[in-house]
Amino acid sequence: MAETMSLSQFLAPAAGSDAAAARQNGRAHRAAAGPVLGALDVDAGPFSGVRFQVPDGFIARELRGTKMRTTAGVFDEFAAALQFPYYFGDNRDAFDECLRDLDEFVGEAPGYVVVIRDSSGLLADQREDLEWFADAMTQAAEYWAGHGTVFRVVLQQHPAVLSPVELTMADPA
Repeated sequence: MAETMSLSQFLAPAAGSDAAAARQNGRAHRAAAGPVLGALDVDAGPFSGVRFQVPDGFIARELRGTKMRTTAGVFDEFAAALQFPYYFGDNRDAFDECLRDLDEFVGEAPGYVVVIRDSSGLLADQREDLEWFADAMTQAAEYWAGHGTVFRVVLQQHPAVLSPVELTMADPA
């Protein structure tokens, strides 16, 4: 059975991480980021509320899975939503680098949340690249965790190939 947690638990820093100290000390070590990919199986209306439920100070950007059917589409949609620079090279190395420089593009924050609407369209024409996508998101989360910053991806629906944590909107009673 897949792990289930509330959206607020998912967006919180990983248990045992000392985010404030890491930010203050500028540590850049590989840290446990906690779960990175979460799936919320709700309709469009409730899913629109995700960006309003991120913790104070976090930066959330909503992306469209239907525009990310290919790797090139992933690059385009992320570049637009996260304000990658004009010189972004449209390749995996440049993508990874831009994910590590979000503080320069969208501003410093205690956390970054990528919200992907209609995630069933994510790499639908290049399913073989879903593993790369999950790895890229995990590496970005590990990098940011090492800097005391949360990085999470919330998917609408559950893509067949990925193994996200199942999310609920409500906190457990």
